[in-house]
Amino acid sequence: GKKHWQEHIDGTTELLNSAAMTYLSTLQLHLEPDIVEEFEYKFGESFEIPDDRAILKEQFRLISGLKPVKPLIFSSNHVSNALALVGNLPRDRERLLNQLQGALSGEESLRPWFMRGM
Repeated sequence: GKKHWQEHIDGTTELLNSAAMTYLSTLQLHLEPDIVEEFEYKFGESFEIPDDRAILKEQFRLISGLKPVKPLIFSSNHVSNALALVGNLPRDRERLLNQLQGALSGEESLRPWFMRGM
């Protein structure tokens, strides 16, 4: 959520950097209105879903911090995601970060809501 995003990404990055992975994929969280109350109960506090801009910042921080021990295929092209990203880390890190920066600055279009399969 919006409150704990930095510690979530930093913890995720630390965990991922300790694993010898070859593939990583990210999805953008969407909650159906009828499960929000149960989700917040299980989460233990109010949960504010991040908007697209916040998700892009999370991905920027994640990709910036990933230090794979061997080449890693990174994919964030699921239909739920606002911005489709695919590349190999560390080779494509700068290109992926540039795509994210372009989306954050409005130079690159995001996937419209009606095309996100929800």
